[in-house]
Parts: sequence; C-alpha cells; structure tokens
Amino acid sequence: MKFFSNKDIAKLFRSVSAAYVVRGGDYFKIVAYDKAADSVKHSTVEMKDLWDDQKLETVSGLGPGMRSHLDELFKTGHIKHFDQVKKGLPPAMFEFLDIGGLGPKTAYKLAKVLKLKNIDDLAKAAKAGKIRNLAGFGEKSEKDILDSIRLFKKRPGRYLLPFAFAAAQRVLNYLRLLKECERAEPLGSLRRMVATVGDIDIAVASKNPQKIIEAFKNFKEVQKVLGAGPMSSSVILRNGIQVDLKVLPTDSFGSLLQHFTGSKNHNIHLREYALKKEMSLSEYGIKYKDKLCKFKGEHEFYKFLSLKWMEPELREDTGEIEAAHKGNLPNLIKLEDIKGDIHLHSNYPIEPSHDLGTGSFEEIIAKAKSLKYEYIGLSDHSPGYSTHSKKQIIDLIKKRTAKIGQLKNSNKSVRVLNLLEIDIRTDGTLSVPEEGLKLLDGAIAGIHSSHNQNKTTITRRVLTAINSPYVQVISHPTNRLLMQRESSDIDWPAVFEACKKTDTILEINAWPNRLDLPDTLVRDAIRYGIKFVINTDSHAVEQMDNMRFGVAVARRGWAQKKDIINTLPWDEFKKFFNVKND
Repeated sequence: MKFFSNKDIAKLFRSVSAAYVVRGGDYFKIVAYDKAADSVKHSTVEMKDLWDDQKLETVSGLGPGMRSHLDELFKTGHIKHFDQVKKGLPPAMFEFLDIGGLGPKTAYKLAKVLKLKNIDDLAKAAKAGKIRNLAGFGEKSEKDILDSIRLFKKRPGRYLLPFAFAAAQRVLNYLRLLKECERAEPLGSLRRMVATVGDIDIAVASKNPQKIIEAFKNFKEVQKVLGAGPMSSSVILRNGIQVDLKVLPTDSFGSLLQHFTGSKNHNIHLREYALKKEMSLSEYGIKYKDKLCKFKGEHEFYKFLSLKWMEPELREDTGEIEAAHKGNLPNLIKLEDIKGDIHLHSNYPIEPSHDLGTGSFEEIIAKAKSLKYEYIGLSDHSPGYSTHSKKQIIDLIKKRTAKIGQLKNSNKSVRVLNLLEIDIRTDGTLSVPEEGLKLLDGAIAGIHSSHNQNKTTITRRVLTAINSPYVQVISHPTNRLLMQRESSDIDWPAVFEACKKTDTILEINAWPNRLDLPDTLVRDAIRYGIKFVINTDSHAVEQMDNMRFGVAVARRGWAQKKDIINTLPWDEFKKFFNVKND
C-alpha cells in the first residue's frame, strides 16, 4: 500500500475543503478541513508514525472526525467520504490549487469552462489569450496566472528547514544509539541551517563502518536503498527525502565535518587562504610539507590555519574568514538566550480577519512555563475590518482585553502582553481604529494582502505602519512564503531608516515557510542599528518549539544577543511596549 506523507495528507484535506467551497458547503466544515491541512502540513512528525503509535490525538487541529478519516486512509489506502465530496468535480481544479493565487472557485471555473486537464493545459490557455475573455478575468489575471505557473515550475526539489531538521534528527538519534557510532553530525546546508534543504547529508565517526552502514539501511523510515559502499550509503526515506551517509575514522572526523559543511564559496575561499600558507585541504585533513595532518575536531582544523573556529551558520563567504583571521567574529545569539515569544495566536473568538489558533490563553501560558519563558505576547489577528463595524471591532477588543487582564492578575510567573497582529491595509491604513489600538499594550503590524503591489506603494504601506505611534513591531517583513511566494518589492534602506528613527522593531518570524526577515536582510538591518524580536507566529502550542529556526535565521544574519529584544529580562523588555498593568 502507498505510504501517505504529511504532504499527501495535507493536500487531501485541502482538496476536500476546496470541494466544499465550490459546492457552497458549510463554512465551519471548510475551516475544519483547512485547519487539519495546516496542522498536518506543519507537523514535523509523520502522521503515519503517530497513527502507528496511536498518538494522532496529540496533533492540534485533528478532531475525532479527521482522525477517523486518517484511520481509514492508513488501513485501506483511500477515504470513501472524500471520494463522494469530490465526485463530479474536474480533477484539474485540485491540481491548480498548488499554484499560488488560485482559490477553489477560480480553479474550478478554469478547469470546467476551458475543459483543462492539467497545469500545462492551463499555461497553454493563458498563452493563447483564452482566459482574459472569461467573466471575472482579464489580461492582468492571465498574466498573473502565467507568472504563478512559472514560479510553481521553478520550485526546487528542496524541503523547508524545520522538516528536514526533524527528519535528520530522527536518523541521527537512531545512529547515535549504535555502540559502533562514536559521533554523528549533519552536514551541508542543514548544518548551516539554511532556510531550505535538499538532500540530508550525515557524517559518522566509527571504527566499524560496515556495521554503521548496515544499521543505516535498516532504519525503520527507509523506503529504498539507493546504494551502499564500504564507507557510504544513500537511501530514500518514506517522506521522499534522500539521506546520504558518510563514515570516517575518528582521527579524520573534524576534516570531514569541515569539508562537507560548506558552503562551496566558503570552502573555495578557505582553500585559497590555505594555499598562501603552502597548505592544501581535503576531507581527510590538511597537507603541509608533504605530511597529511588529521583532525578529530573542527576547532583544531581551523586553529592549524591560524583561524578562529567559525559557527557553521556563518560559512557563506560573506566576510567570516577575514573576521576569523582578525579575531572579531560575532558572539552569536543562542536559543537559550530567548526569554519570551510575543507573536502567538489563540482560539479566543475575536472573529479575526485571518485564521484563529487552536490553543487557549491558558494552554499557551502553560507551554511558555515549560519553555521557561518570562513573558509572552497574545497576538491574535485583529477582527475582520471588512465584516465588522468600527464599534464591533472596539467591543471585541474590549472583551478580549478584559479576559487578558484577568490572566495578568492571576498569573505572575509568565508575564502577558495584550497585543494584536494588525493588518496593514492596501491603502496603508491600519485595520484597527485608534480607539481600539489604545486598549492594547502594543501592536504587531503586517501585510496580509496585495503582496505584489509596486515598490513605491508597498513601501509606503510599510512606512505608514512604522510611523504609527501604536505599532511596535513589523511582522514577517518581506511577506515571502518559501517555495510558494516571492518577497514583496520593498525599499529596504528607507524601511531601515524609518525603523531606526522610530525605534520600530523588525520581526524574525520562525514560521516554517516564512523564516522572515531573511538572514541577508538581518545583517543589513544590523548595520543600521535596528533591533529585532524572534517570534514563532504559532497557531498551535506545539509550534512554539519552532523558536530554534528563528534563532538560526538570526545567527545566519550575524545577530548577537544584544540585537534581539526578547533576550531581555521582563523589566527591560516591557519598556518597548505600553504595559498598563504589571
């Protein structure tokens, strides 16, 4: 029977939601399937493994009905109810949903009216000018569809960092339990914590490589063995990720680790640096005066070159070798430096403009305690401005503020900020009126629509929010969705100048397909003296564990503890906000 990955399952749930949308189904059913799809998509554990262990109930967003559907899927290979809901709808519409910017009704109309069978047919129809003549479409719609298809087809065969990281950790944990394994580490882009990862590369130090390789091939998640030699092996896991294993004796492990951590440009520069010292580098060590010097660890390897050890996240040939030579590498922020998370979505019924979270205020606070945080920010999306009057928005905020006030009074071990994530509307105005903003401890403002406006317009939207006296933080600043949507075209020097002038904080968002602000812009912003806050943007309490990936972005951007405000203790941190009750 076919193995259904999380990606497969999320697509199934999403297709049922789309079918209900087209058929005019119940709103709450549609929301339930969308939540289930999001929960599965962003889980770092395979649903099949959780099902095998009878732990599906641990996944937020999967109610009894969704769990029963998965039970049927894993037992029979299909779900009868899903077949019934989708019956009669053109199969191509579900394929079109993979293209950014096409909703269910649009996808249905294109597939049905133009009798399209697949994405290639859609591209041909757009190039032939057949879409612009349909009701509700035009030349711009046609061009946007072609642009989206081009972007879709350009997507590399890569995986988001959190999912590759989780898969690698399972393999590493398994290998580290073997008595023949002296050490096991990730390599390449994963060790450098790049936002997206291709194949997973792992290095093991061992005196018995054959035992390691045999055990590796028998790992429970291996679907196919691609090959195996005396010192290496490659496999495909059930989730589709390729894992390549290299085994080397302990005395050369540091050289192997350095060589295969990369990046390519870092290693080229390092080889050029070594050649000036009449040394040559390889995965086996450093050759100097006709002698191969081997190294158990990387620190010794770099020390032999008269360089300070460089954190893997820095190895992108962006000045780290020169900094290591001069002894002025940054002291990078660490996960344990984080004292709070202030972009957290709950299930409080504020009737938001975008999706609710799945956890209660109390559950979020309990999770924060387990993470030993000093403070959190409850930052649900603001009430929908297109569906609520000004008075309704203010009344909803008042009720939520009263509830959070009770939590503040009853709980002092974790301090609570009363925040909202405010929409920066297409005309630059904020989605909450001033009277509502005054009720809060602060606001996180972000763009959630019309991401592809021209540079002047979208920059003006961001600058308007930065200059608001009620906004302290700009969320997911570039608006990118990795492998799905490109960054907005923004005048970053103008944004940085405005942030510096107003002391506005830029968010480093740890959500798996955002990791936004990107590391290159983090480094640019640091040069302006701008401060950051690292947040998880969690919509379920278990997603608060994603903080490490936001920290990884900050580290790749050369950020230190002093650059990140949520490394501060509460008494210093609260000064950035309008804390009314402490």
